[in-house]
Amino acid sequence: MKIKLSFSEYHLLVFLCLLIGVGSILSSISLSSCSSSVKNPLLLRADSLMEEYPDSALFILESISSPQKLPRADRALYALLLTQGKYKNYIPLEDDSLIKTAVEYYGDRKKSVRAAKAHYYLGATYRDMGYTSFAVEEYLAAVRLMPVKDEFLAMIYDNLAECYEEEDLDDIAMDAYRKAYQILKGKSAQVYPLRGIARMFLLQNEKDSALYYYQQALDCASVVQDSDVIGAIYHDFAIVYNEGKDYVQANKYVSRAIAIMDYDMSHNACLLKAKIMLNLNMLDSAGYFFSKDIDQLDVYGKAICYNGMYQIAKKKKEWKTATENMDVYKVLYDSIQVMTDNKELKRLMDKHQLEEHKRILSEHAKMLVVGLAVAFLFLMIICVFSFMWNDRKRKKRYITLQNELTQKRVDSMLLKEEEASEANKDEIDKKRSELTEKQIQLCISMLKTTDCYNQLEALEKATPKQLLMMRNLRKEMRSAISNSFVDVMVNLQGRYPALTGDDVYFCVLSLLCCSKSVMMELMGATSDALKTRKSRIKNKIDTQIFERVFGADNQ
Repeated sequence: MKIKLSFSEYHLLVFLCLLIGVGSILSSISLSSCSSSVKNPLLLRADSLMEEYPDSALFILESISSPQKLPRADRALYALLLTQGKYKNYIPLEDDSLIKTAVEYYGDRKKSVRAAKAHYYLGATYRDMGYTSFAVEEYLAAVRLMPVKDEFLAMIYDNLAECYEEEDLDDIAMDAYRKAYQILKGKSAQVYPLRGIARMFLLQNEKDSALYYYQQALDCASVVQDSDVIGAIYHDFAIVYNEGKDYVQANKYVSRAIAIMDYDMSHNACLLKAKIMLNLNMLDSAGYFFSKDIDQLDVYGKAICYNGMYQIAKKKKEWKTATENMDVYKVLYDSIQVMTDNKELKRLMDKHQLEEHKRILSEHAKMLVVGLAVAFLFLMIICVFSFMWNDRKRKKRYITLQNELTQKRVDSMLLKEEEASEANKDEIDKKRSELTEKQIQLCISMLKTTDCYNQLEALEKATPKQLLMMRNLRKEMRSAISNSFVDVMVNLQGRYPALTGDDVYFCVLSLLCCSKSVMMELMGATSDALKTRKSRIKNKIDTQIFERVFGADNQ
């Protein structure tokens, strides 16, 4: 028997197929767009050199002419590598339009290293532009998209921690530094998150913990003999001891830092040395270090120097020099105040832009939800309309079949009157056969409009265990089949009174082409019992009727 789905099952299947089809199309489009292979040999060469020789990689990238004419995959990789090359060569990133090309291509839903790098370097660009809040968002996206826990993920956490530190979110920054350390634990690069953890403890005034982690960082840097990092850590030790007012220890470490550092990196160490000398009341040494690199310092450093030189002149009672230094200090202090106000204003604008960005995203999300809701309601309306239309069509068909069956009953009555009038017997038998056949077909059509027909088909496909579970439907199905075939069953019993109710029911099941296993299940009989019943029926009815009822089984 052919499988027939109910109306609701059919439309559910159609709806699911539509969803799967649309999803497959979108997925194939996405995969085809994102999995395109990069073909430009210069890009591949620059990519291979980027980690160890970023200057060479940047030179190759800048030699590419007309990058806007590259294929989409190549153009996205070009944008990512060029931004990465500038970042690694300490070139300020002042425009986010380039890296956004890579972000838009690699997306933000599927985990991949390039998608994570695109968001990371967009965050780095925002950080260089002064948009710390936007940078944090991109760093978090990079963390989410990074498929493996490697040194790059640790670098993301390290930069994320620095952003939190700038925003005075010390606890969150500490957590990010610890995540970076867990990834780098046992590697030489662990020195960077260790310094970050130590700095967080220092900001929380936990100097012992800060010294502990600075010592761990120093041990790590000493193993690889990285003089720049060792000098920076000596400077960190000096800061801790200076804040703890242990100026002797602070002087020892800052002197080591100045001795090991390059000249360009020693300016802040010399400034700290000057402060320590002042605290130790070594005024000449303090004055020397305050003035040593004053031209190399930014406005903040210069302000500290002139204030320090004012303190020295004051202690020496050199009032003219003290006044001159104080005047310069006030000018610098006013400049710092203006810069601080501008920075605060920029921070507020940054926060406003972030809130506006979130608001726009929220509105887009709401529009998407509303759109999906409207689409769902539209589909539901279509399904309901289709259901009502199909139900109406089914009822109309049912009424038509009922009318046809009623007409056949009238034809049966007229045929009996012709028999009574002793008309031509052959012609009457022919009409009776035609009438019986039409009744059978109408009854089958009537049964197909009911759930019982679907249950019959399910029985045909059922396993022995499922047949047992459906045994409780036996009585209900017999009633439905009998109601649909009432005219055929009445005619059979009228023409052949020797037939029992089970005999007639067996004939109907045979007309429906039910398999032997289904007949056995519906009648609660064995295979031998059905064979015996069939033999008895053969002796009770005409050969022509028997062939019509059991013809399919006899073939």
